[in-house]
Amino acid sequence: MRVLALPLVFFLLLALSSPVLAVPPEEDLFPGEWEGKRKVVDHFGKLSRLILIRYAGEEKISAQGEVVGIGDPDNDGNPDAYALLGVWWDLSRYPKGVPYVVNPTLAVRSYGLKEGEVVGAIRRAFENWDEAVEVELYDHRVTTDRFASASTRRPDYKNVVTWGRLKKGVVAVTYLWYLTDTGELVDADMVFNSYYRWGIDRDGEGSGYTLIGAFDLQNIATHEAGHVTGLDDLYDECYWAMTMYGYADFGETCKVSLEPGDAAGAQALY
Repeated sequence: MRVLALPLVFFLLLALSSPVLAVPPEEDLFPGEWEGKRKVVDHFGKLSRLILIRYAGEEKISAQGEVVGIGDPDNDGNPDAYALLGVWWDLSRYPKGVPYVVNPTLAVRSYGLKEGEVVGAIRRAFENWDEAVEVELYDHRVTTDRFASASTRRPDYKNVVTWGRLKKGVVAVTYLWYLTDTGELVDADMVFNSYYRWGIDRDGEGSGYTLIGAFDLQNIATHEAGHVTGLDDLYDECYWAMTMYGYADFGETCKVSLEPGDAAGAQALY
């Protein structure tokens, strides 16, 4: 009982001090001032919020965080590297791995996908990162919650994967809440833009599959799960083949798994 009570007290204390942002309800998922930005950081005393925004297509990014190159360990002709966000999970609080829930309602209703397919694709995305490290990073027992939503104005300490209406040109947004002083993550949510069509690589072959006019769920989710893990985007064109490359394309499926640089980033944290 003592072991279970300590994490409960920890999150209760955080909840009592959680900020409430003055954001109009219709702007909850994507306020207008975020448009054109790739990263937004806000500090609210003991808690901070980090927003990662992924766009379709490509444009030049003048500013890039520190990138750690690791050469070309798989000899595929493309350099590998990683960049860290400065946030991380204290896995001692999650002996079975960090839990998360999926709200598949909109995906099932709008894109003709089956709930099991949606949950399976998202689970595989998180398991890619789990398999890259020697600890239990994410809980494989995924649950669904048709009412779960992203924590945009204050953390609810429940990690959620869902869909919502974002701005045109934005593929997905990941919302991270963490302790300001340490960088320890306490809440992480990802939202896929319902403006676009979404599909699933049903043959499981990745690069041998073409999804016309839609984004492949596992392809995008694997990238966003990298942010939840603590990795930043890479924007140099030489890293185009890496999962953490900062841009996405319709029909792309080659990033349903990790490159050595992606795995090295996770291993640097865990």
